[in-house]
Amino acid sequence: MARWIRRIVILMLLLAGLIYLKENPSLRKTLYSEEPIHVRIDGPVKYPGIYSIEAGSNGWDLVNKAGGFLPASRKPTEEKFLEQPLEDGQVLNLGKR
Repeated sequence: MARWIRRIVILMLLLAGLIYLKENPSLRKTLYSEEPIHVRIDGPVKYPGIYSIEAGSNGWDLVNKAGGFLPASRKPTEEKFLEQPLEDGQVLNLGKR
């Protein structure tokens, strides 16, 4: 009996996940996109500019691709925003150089 309940719960969770992805096309595109996204980074990094990066990448990935922070730069105090996934066409402004 418990085995059937477990199977029903798993099936319901999978169905709920599929419905959620259907209702949120931007999330679905981020999860399943094989095409790279294009983002711009400005601020105290070695090579600011526009980069083509894998979909689902976050701000830290972009900072690393841009050569990292400049040695004497002030790193952002609120670093949690660098952990967020990037979107196509986004501009990541890290402050003054």
